Amino acid sequence: MTLSLTIHPEFAKAYRKYAGYQSGESFRLYVRTGGPGTGGLYYAIERDMAESEDAVYEVDGIIFFVRPADFWYFDGAELSYDNLLGEFGFTYQNPNIAV
Repeated sequence: MTLSLTIHPEFAKAYRKYAGYQSGESFRLYVRTGGPGTGGLYYAIERDMAESEDAVYEVDGIIFFVRPADFWYFDGAELSYDNLLGEFGFTYQNPNIAV
């Protein structure tokens, strides 16, 4: 299966600004359960190295990747950042996931 994921440059730039991410670093995007106050699912990110079967995206010099086990959640999604929402203004939109 291939993964259709859009990561907007604003997403990477916000991680540079608020988390100090640097060009050439790689980060795994994944899903966690039991999000703070939600009891549901939320996306997470951590420094890691991509493996051969991962879907890899380079945005503004930063490498983001998704492991196949999480493809279902990210397929069709858009990750961006809205500065009007402040430091935590990261946005996730996926019309394929029913809420």
